[in-house]
Amino acid sequence: MAVGQLKKMEKIWKGQDKQTNLKIVKACIFPTAIYGCEGWTLTTADEKKINAFEMKCYRRMLIIPWIVKRKYTEILKEFKVGQDWLLNNMKARKLSYFGHLKRHDSLEKHILEARLEGKRRKGRPTRRWT
Repeated sequence: MAVGQLKKMEKIWKGQDKQTNLKIVKACIFPTAIYGCEGWTLTTADEKKINAFEMKCYRRMLIIPWIVKRKYTEILKEFKVGQDWLLNNMKARKLSYFGHLKRHDSLEKHILEARLEGKRRKGRPTRRWT
C-alpha cells in the first residue's frame, strides 16, 4: 500500500526540494508502511525489507534508477538522515507501546506476562516473557 502511494507521488518529486520531499515522505508514506508495527514480531529478514523499502523511497525522491550504483551512505548524507531511521522509529514505537501496556492493568498485559493461576507440574520451569 505504501509503495502505491510512493508511485502516485512521482510528479511531486520533480517540483520540490529534497527537504520538502523528505517531510512529505515522513508524513505520508512512512506512517502507512509501519501502521500497526507495535504488534509485529521483527525478524532480521523483516528488518532488511524495511531498510530496503526506506532506501527505495529515498532513491525515488532523488529520481535515481535502480541500475545506477550509488552507495546508500551518500544518499543518506544527501538527505541528512541517520542510518535505519525508519527501523529505529518502529522500535521506539514498540517500546512506547510496551511501556503503555506495563502501566495499565489490561488483558494485553496478562497475555504479555503469561501468568497463569495454580501450580505447575514437577520438571520444566515456568516460561517468563519479561
